[in-house]
Amino acid sequence: MRRMSFLLDLKKSFKRIFASEVIQNSKIRRSVLALGIFLSITLIMTIDFIPNAVKLEVGEVARQDIVAPITTTYVDKKKTQEMKQKAAEEVIKVWRTDPAISRKVQNDIRGFFNIIRKYQELEIPPNEISQISGDVSPLTFEEKVKMIQREVDFEISPEEIELALKQDPETLDNLEKYLKELILSYLDKGIQPSYLENIKTKIAMNIENTNYSTPIKGLLTTIADQVVQPNLVLDVEETRRRQEEAMAKVAPVERTIKQGEIIIRSGNVVTEEDIAILEALGLRRPQINFRTISGLIVIIFILMAVTIYYLYQYHPKLFKDENSLLLLGLLSILILIIAKLFTLFRLSNTGYLVPIAAVSILISILLDSMIAIVFTTVLSFLIVIITGGDASVGAVLLVSGITGVFSVSEVSQRSDLVRAGFFVSGAAALTIFAYSLTQPLNWVEVLKFTSWGIINGILAAIMTNGLLPYLENVFGITSAVKLLELANPNQPLLKKLLMEAPGTYHHSILVGNLVEAAADKVGADSLLARVGAYYHDIGKIKRPYFFSDNQFGGENPHDKLSPGLSTLIIKSHVKDGVEMAKKYKLPKPIIDIIQQHHGTNLISFFYQEALKDEKYENVNEDEFRYEGPKPQTREAALIMLADITEAAVRSKGFNRSNHNRIEGLVRELIRKKLEEGQLDECDLTLKDLDKIATSFTKVLTGIYHYRIEYPENIAREMKGVQVVNGDSHK
Repeated sequence: MRRMSFLLDLKKSFKRIFASEVIQNSKIRRSVLALGIFLSITLIMTIDFIPNAVKLEVGEVARQDIVAPITTTYVDKKKTQEMKQKAAEEVIKVWRTDPAISRKVQNDIRGFFNIIRKYQELEIPPNEISQISGDVSPLTFEEKVKMIQREVDFEISPEEIELALKQDPETLDNLEKYLKELILSYLDKGIQPSYLENIKTKIAMNIENTNYSTPIKGLLTTIADQVVQPNLVLDVEETRRRQEEAMAKVAPVERTIKQGEIIIRSGNVVTEEDIAILEALGLRRPQINFRTISGLIVIIFILMAVTIYYLYQYHPKLFKDENSLLLLGLLSILILIIAKLFTLFRLSNTGYLVPIAAVSILISILLDSMIAIVFTTVLSFLIVIITGGDASVGAVLLVSGITGVFSVSEVSQRSDLVRAGFFVSGAAALTIFAYSLTQPLNWVEVLKFTSWGIINGILAAIMTNGLLPYLENVFGITSAVKLLELANPNQPLLKKLLMEAPGTYHHSILVGNLVEAAADKVGADSLLARVGAYYHDIGKIKRPYFFSDNQFGGENPHDKLSPGLSTLIIKSHVKDGVEMAKKYKLPKPIIDIIQQHHGTNLISFFYQEALKDEKYENVNEDEFRYEGPKPQTREAALIMLADITEAAVRSKGFNRSNHNRIEGLVRELIRKKLEEGQLDECDLTLKDLDKIATSFTKVLTGIYHYRIEYPENIAREMKGVQVVNGDSHK
């Protein structure tokens, strides 16, 4: 009841708004309604793009879970910098050869051997050469060694110097040449500082593989170890340039945070990475994301414009019905709010749970199945955006919604809505299962998501059954489900009609058969016509015996009344029927049929009686007519024609060659109503009237066909057989 009250209050609010003089124009009212729906949907879609500030610093403890309000992708600066640094480190350094190093190495080798040669020839110390006195003593071998050791630029042992001094000039020349060639062979290839020790080892191995004596090998190894230097110098600028190029080629490391994902759990210490995510989501310094909001507004505008144009182009009658437009808007807003609420559960693929099929089924039942499919498509797209889902969510929503529409194409009772829910569950679960197989999910996750499809259908069935009665009553829409319920003979009003006015009940059933057969021929709503026929004469319940249907050969009360009073009683059954229909809360289309089924017909019998009665000097024909209005719909017109046709044919009591006589009477009655203008305000054509006459004739002929009269003895025998069989009612 509270839900009903809320919906009624909401509808009254819209009516109060639309009742103002400023927006009496229907186009303005529809524009205001569309704007309201547009703003509501926009608010639902963009509310998460206005985040609340999260005041946390590195090292603090989070007091509550921090959840991502939207799905966003950001550049992880720390990871990106690490990748760039790694790329720079992997760049091969650029080295250039320094020719001065090669010259210096050669000079060092040449200088060592020249010093050896000089002291081999020197007999006196160099500083005493200028003295010519005879008391200068010659250099000893040990003195030469010491002097050479002081003059050589690198460290070398006295023993190795002694060994060098003892070599003949030719050997010295060969050793110098060999050592130069050996070291230059490595210098020509280039020696990096980091490889110097490795090169020295290789040079030593080369020397070791020669035929020189061991002491000579040691001498050469020492000299080589002392003079060899790296001749490759790092080209800093070129290396830096190449490193920068490599770093520039590194793609930014992107990370996607999905809506509803927990960023920081309660009790965890906040890290730099957490702060980076908060910054990316705009939660540290909340700013309105005008760019994203603008994009969503444009998307919503485009989808609404397409939908409105579809209604304008293909459903112009509904497009002008503000009541139906309001219903479509409220259902759309409702399902989007539900989708938004599901995002609070912080589950992946929450879109699987949104029962969009409920809206699809409600629109299909209350309005039109094609409109339901269009709205299902549009709403599926919006729900995917709200829930941050992917193509699989959109597919599940679309499949479940369309399945819901198809599953209620032939609904006959409310229990069929439960069956529709099972169909939706199966379709959604199967779609989710198929998509899950294409993803790297384990079987537990596959089964979990598949179960969500089943839950989706159950929620859709519950939501549909719960909302349908309220929407029917609040918006005054008569659904097929409602009509089928009213057609049930156990309805209180029909039972009352059967018990208190049985003749009228039987007549109404026959009229229902007539209009149902004809409605299919002329494009009318056969279900509405049949149910309307059942209730069109309920006003006769108030005074049943004043109508010939219920007199059963007894005294006619009109014999004691004046024609004027009898006319008032006859006419009153329409007004009484409308009041009774409102009391029992029958839908407006049924009430309209009750009010229009006699149009402004003349009650000719009592009118003629009044003309004959001398008490009436001036007989006003309008006083003997029903108050109307004339039938406004095909269904009401069909019931008017079926009402008079059935009564007329029944009153004739045909019992011979009925078909032609019935057809003639039917066509004559329809022609008279056409000439009297009773059909002017409905959209039946002459071709439709011909189809109606043919259909009525076929049904009436089947009811009032010629029956043979059984001989009396056969009748007695048949009666005896029935009694013996224990069935005296057959």
